[in-house]
Amino acid sequence: MNHTASSTPCAEPSSSSSSQRLQANSIGPWGLAALAIGITSPAMGLYALWGPMQLATGPITPLIFIASMVLTLPTAISYALLNAQAPSAGAASTWLWQSLSPAAGLLAGLLMTTYFLMAAIAQPLMFALFFRDLLGWLHISFPEMTTLILGVVISTIPIAWTCLRGAEASTKSTVRLMVIETLVVVALSVTIVVQKALEPGAITLAPIDPHNATHGTCGFWSAMILGLLAFCGFDVVSTAAEEAHAPREYVPKAILLTVIGIAIFWAINAWAFTLSTPPEQVRAYTEQGLTAVTPMAQRYWGWGSLIVIITAFTGLTAVYISSVQGTSRIVFALSRHGLFPKRFARLSGPKHVPRNAIIGVLVAVIVLDSLTLAILKSGLESFTWWANALVFFATLTFLAVNLANFLYFFRFARSEFHKILNLAVPLLGVALNTYLIYAAFFSTLWSGDARTGKSVVSACIVLLTGQIAVVIWVQLRKSSLLARDAPIGAEGLNVEQLEVSAGSGGINRVTR
Repeated sequence: MNHTASSTPCAEPSSSSSSQRLQANSIGPWGLAALAIGITSPAMGLYALWGPMQLATGPITPLIFIASMVLTLPTAISYALLNAQAPSAGAASTWLWQSLSPAAGLLAGLLMTTYFLMAAIAQPLMFALFFRDLLGWLHISFPEMTTLILGVVISTIPIAWTCLRGAEASTKSTVRLMVIETLVVVALSVTIVVQKALEPGAITLAPIDPHNATHGTCGFWSAMILGLLAFCGFDVVSTAAEEAHAPREYVPKAILLTVIGIAIFWAINAWAFTLSTPPEQVRAYTEQGLTAVTPMAQRYWGWGSLIVIITAFTGLTAVYISSVQGTSRIVFALSRHGLFPKRFARLSGPKHVPRNAIIGVLVAVIVLDSLTLAILKSGLESFTWWANALVFFATLTFLAVNLANFLYFFRFARSEFHKILNLAVPLLGVALNTYLIYAAFFSTLWSGDARTGKSVVSACIVLLTGQIAVVIWVQLRKSSLLARDAPIGAEGLNVEQLEVSAGSGGINRVTR
């Protein structure tokens, strides 16, 4: 089977010269782990989601975190396998561009951009809620909307400063913030367990008993949207492939260890959090638009609850950094290819920082957050709206990656094709994610209220339709852009380094 240069997988994009490439080898294995763990955030997975999860499904949040991990794991395996074979900052976009069609790759790129941008949008809104808690702790009073918008802007300033310094500075900051927030979460959980141990019968396994689900199937899938939200972004590490050291080795490890490790961490600490506060109190806090963890921490730590608020800021900052890193790299790559405005493809300084792409992402975040707050008049509902929309586009991206797992190995690495890893796993991933879209969005959210239910589904469908229309327009009017190689190639698989195996249709690597 013969492949021309245009059909050979993962050649470097013809539109990228060395002056247009991000700085290679600037992110080591710890930096990759920090990106993956930082965007999922050990603290914020609990601080932001524990209360809303419990409100949705009852006091069984540890089970929701584990169930969400089970749903995520096939996709994580697909990401790991593809990155081990052909690591690419373009991820699903690159793999589908080469193995299915450029149009499919472009659509995947648009889905990824939307997914990571929405992740960035959600973080300042949650930051603003904790900023409001901080002002309340300090007995400083501002109008609600003024406080929230101020929180959005204040949270963005250090992100801009950090990301504009380059990938290495961003990942170092993420590592420090991640360590701090993890220690605080563990300390709070230990405090809860120690105090509860002094109360007869207070230490139980009730939070992991499915019979304590109080809102049935509908409540379960509402909580699963939030559970998947907690894992959304683990794949941001793929977007660092162009800047990573030995991405074939370290990117897959970072992905799998993050998904499994963070799930165990969340489940254990969610068990302690659930024991800490009666369900009716958690419901009351959440329905008031409060982050339930703040009054809970005040109950156990008193003034020390300020530490929780501060680590919420550090956790959100780490997630925000990782989200902006991922979004700006995808925007840069698509712009470098001519699919987005060329101004976003400019690099600045000796560290090759995509300055315009970063600034563009941050401006979009502030504008869209302010607009959402003005419409919904609620910080928590604004966060929930974007969180639900984020999961929709993340799920579509995960579908694309599972499809790419099968197609890429079947077409270009046939000698390494494995019936379980490259057929059964992606099929399971497709099935689980497809059912999630049906059960969580077209069933649960569509039957919910208009503010954070039907409006989310409607907006996602409109946006997805618009993205499909853009792909069709590019095919009809800018087809030359789709005749090139993928916007982001894959490390180590240049055209000159490939030898096609005529008999098997596979590809043997001649050199690295």
